[in-house]
Amino acid sequence: MANEKVLFQAGYYQFNEDEGLNFQLNRFYTYGVFSKEELMDIGSRIDSFDKWIALFMETGEKAERQNEPLKAATCYRAAQFYTLSGEKDAEGRSLKHVLYDKCKGLYDEYYGQLPYLKTTKIPYKDYELTVYHAEHENPRGTVVIHGGYDSIAQDLLAMLPYFYERSYSVYFFEGPGQGEVLMHHDARMTPEWEHCTGAVLDWFSLEDVTLIGVSLGGYLATRAAAYDKRISRLVMYDLIYDFYGAILNKMGSFAKTFDYLTRHPKNILWRWLDKKFDQKYFTKWLLLQGYAIFENVHTPCEYFNHIREYNTREISKLITQDTLVLAGASDLYTVFYQDQIDALTNARSVNGRLYTKEDQADHHCQIGNMGLLLDTIAEWIEDKTDGKESGA
Repeated sequence: MANEKVLFQAGYYQFNEDEGLNFQLNRFYTYGVFSKEELMDIGSRIDSFDKWIALFMETGEKAERQNEPLKAATCYRAAQFYTLSGEKDAEGRSLKHVLYDKCKGLYDEYYGQLPYLKTTKIPYKDYELTVYHAEHENPRGTVVIHGGYDSIAQDLLAMLPYFYERSYSVYFFEGPGQGEVLMHHDARMTPEWEHCTGAVLDWFSLEDVTLIGVSLGGYLATRAAAYDKRISRLVMYDLIYDFYGAILNKMGSFAKTFDYLTRHPKNILWRWLDKKFDQKYFTKWLLLQGYAIFENVHTPCEYFNHIREYNTREISKLITQDTLVLAGASDLYTVFYQDQIDALTNARSVNGRLYTKEDQADHHCQIGNMGLLLDTIAEWIEDKTDGKESGA
């Protein structure tokens, strides 16, 4: 069993013709789980979501037999990710939950080898939040990290050793709508992220922290920082200035009509749209993900109206911290990059980086060059803290 940390690999490749599947395959390459050759072979054999699930199940079983827990966990997570909510296994259990438990167990086996990593479940409402943490003996600071839309902590835990080895105490938590909190407690996501973040800061008595929000976490972390000034530095990784608006922007000439329809849920055209959404696997999967993650969301119209709430337009003026805004030139959310920068009118300082194709980091969450991304964040934290007074 390997005991080395994950090594990030640079490069973004065409492993599959489907843009979404190709992005996921590149994630596995970036995190050093698969070689380029392995993914070229896997990608060439995938022509449907069913094939994706079957192939990664098969590859995961093989990796498990060969005592490769990280690869096996990644495979089961890949299969779990694109499994439709509500699908059952042969014993009538939720296949999504079964695969989640399988991948989580293997991830925990792998990351459990890190001698400094601890797991704590803290009380929150009527359930618990899972926190993965590593307290440094002589910390130069404190970093708190969380994911976004449909993340699980294990997807991103490779970030924790990176910061710990740079002498930071690191806390990675899952909140409502994420990972174990969703899968084991059915606790759904709400925009008010300051509550669960505050619970983590309370439990560990944390002050003067750097908060990093990943993907939709770019909104969630901004929301938390707006209302909790124990957060001294905010990293939007990436920015989510307007979740709904970014999706609308991708619709081209249909955007105006679609926006009208979302404001008129009883319009007869929704019958036609609902059928269209149900006919395409990816769209059906996307909506079912949303129904599972968000509270009281059961239809496409409700989904698109709900995600309107995930925007930093109104709360950016409440940010008084040092703030780092990150984006990739090829990411759909980047259309609002300058808007986000301009909206931070009361921040103590604002820095931003727009990654390009030349950086090999122009895609969502800088998949393609995670090493560069993490170096950017670490250097920014050091610049904002070394030799200076911190605190909001």
